[in-house]
Amino acid sequence: MTNWSLKKANEVYKVNQWGLGYFAINESGNVCVRPSADSEHKVDLKKLVDELRQRKINVPVLIRFMDILRDRIAQISTAFKNAIVENEYQGQYYPLFPIKVNQERDVVSSMLEYGKEFGLGLEAGSKAELLIVLALTLDPDTPIVCNGYKDREFVQLVGMAHKMGKKIFPVIENYDELETFIAHYKETGIMPRLGMRIKLSTKGVGKWAKTGGDASKFGLRIPEVLKAVERLREENLLDSLNLLHFHIGSQITKIKVVKQAIVETLRVFAEIVRLGAKLEYLDIGGGLGVDYDGSSQETYSTINYTLQEYASDIVYRIQQICQEKQIAVPNIFSESGRFLAAHYSMLITNVPTVSSIGPCGLEFPHPDKGYGPVKEMYDLLEGLTPANSQESFHDAVQYRSEALSLFNLGYLTLPERAYMEELYWRIMRKVYEQAQIQGLLSPEMEDLEQELSDTYFANFSLFQSLPDSWAIDQIFPIIPIHRLNEEPDRIATVVDLTCDSDGVIDDYIGEDGPRHCVPLHSVHNGNNYYIGIFMIGAYQETLGELHNLFGDTHAVQIRIQGENQYKIESLIKGDTIHQVLTYVSFNRKELLHKMREQIEQAVDERKLKLDESAQMMDLYEEGLYGYTYFEE
Repeated sequence: MTNWSLKKANEVYKVNQWGLGYFAINESGNVCVRPSADSEHKVDLKKLVDELRQRKINVPVLIRFMDILRDRIAQISTAFKNAIVENEYQGQYYPLFPIKVNQERDVVSSMLEYGKEFGLGLEAGSKAELLIVLALTLDPDTPIVCNGYKDREFVQLVGMAHKMGKKIFPVIENYDELETFIAHYKETGIMPRLGMRIKLSTKGVGKWAKTGGDASKFGLRIPEVLKAVERLREENLLDSLNLLHFHIGSQITKIKVVKQAIVETLRVFAEIVRLGAKLEYLDIGGGLGVDYDGSSQETYSTINYTLQEYASDIVYRIQQICQEKQIAVPNIFSESGRFLAAHYSMLITNVPTVSSIGPCGLEFPHPDKGYGPVKEMYDLLEGLTPANSQESFHDAVQYRSEALSLFNLGYLTLPERAYMEELYWRIMRKVYEQAQIQGLLSPEMEDLEQELSDTYFANFSLFQSLPDSWAIDQIFPIIPIHRLNEEPDRIATVVDLTCDSDGVIDDYIGEDGPRHCVPLHSVHNGNNYYIGIFMIGAYQETLGELHNLFGDTHAVQIRIQGENQYKIESLIKGDTIHQVLTYVSFNRKELLHKMREQIEQAVDERKLKLDESAQMMDLYEEGLYGYTYFEE
């Protein structure tokens, strides 16, 4: 890189693209956060982290900007309102937050608080989620949609909620559930407003494509839809069928798939209305994507449409088919949880140590004293030029292979192998630098950048804080939160603290599309180097697991009040080691007792002195109450 500037930093890390105005780089080279793209106020993340440290809240720390939730609700509601006005649409739009996306109490409560003026409702997909939703929806007009499988107890809860006056829609996911509701009605006389999920032939795109299509997990096939309609008619309950629902997968990357799904669904909708059902609502499910990588290329982490395009296409096509069939347009629900929650939270962590695979500074013996592969590598390095870099690359690979064979056969000493390896990596780095300058990185050298990259050990657990990066190779924006006015001088791979070899982030945002490394700065001894992992508000906070017993990180909830002014609304300390041990059924007192016995035995056997035994016991007990991550 040359002519480094803040503009170049934005280009390299694509902050303006994925950040949507919520995130930017300020004049000090620090990442800052705004409550909305048009806000005059922002908070410097580096300054915030420094002030959290003064409060004894060290990294890793999850930072939640609740103002962003408010803005996301307003944005999607405004987009649909614009589309409704433009098309003179007679129905209403209501955003739903599916709480499986993030069941944190403050998130769900904030969604209801901020979304009240927009008619926001909640979606529950399990009995546990239903209990949360029923308790929190104090306004009887708040829409509640119930997806997922439903047993008799679930049906009873829904029935009583309906009788209480709640605006609740249980969605029939499979035909047997319909019979359960009918049986409950015959016993109690209670039948809530039913919804029905259909299996579309239209398939989604991306990592969740299997959510739609004939083989999808949930929903009724078209023959079952007709059977359900006739069964409700038989029981004189067809008026109870008020909602039709479909879902073709999360993070839909192409708008044409959304259009196809809407058209297919509305054809089914119109036919069910023709058969006598009083469908008043259409739930278009989730799928509204967000741009994780700012890429103009076709990837699973980006989308090829805007929010307004998404809303306008949906409203227009519903209107078009309803007018054609001369039926009333439905009110619209959407379950766009990823869109609503992804941007609001980020993990800030530090880099305690760095490891390099390349040259480590060995001093070589005089080249005339060398022989075989070592001498050949030395001569290759001395004679390497831009003109012969490709040939030198091939020769170095061959010489290294020969040297490894000689070492395994016992003909090469350990020092000789070490010198050979040192020379090999110096050649590789020089070849890579020459290829970059000339723009001639051949397919054979494509993996060279990753091989030469430094390993940055970050103070977090991938499995706890970023499970989708490991499970489905999801790309998240990962950038330094400071020093962005300095040119990055290292190419790095970020790894976590777990002892699992899968605890590596393999994919990052790149200028020309995803890449396997990220530009970072040298880590100076004694100075904290902070990196941020952004857009983790959807799923990541609740999917995490206790690999290596790394627990929840500290979490702070921030409300922006002015320029670098904020209020900490909630501060939750991360798990201690004692707490995570209880999750796996270990008892603190029992562990202390067993440790005390062993220490006393070591004293009796004169392996430990009395002061050492006290020190050991203190360290052990203090450790039980410490953070599961590195502490400063």
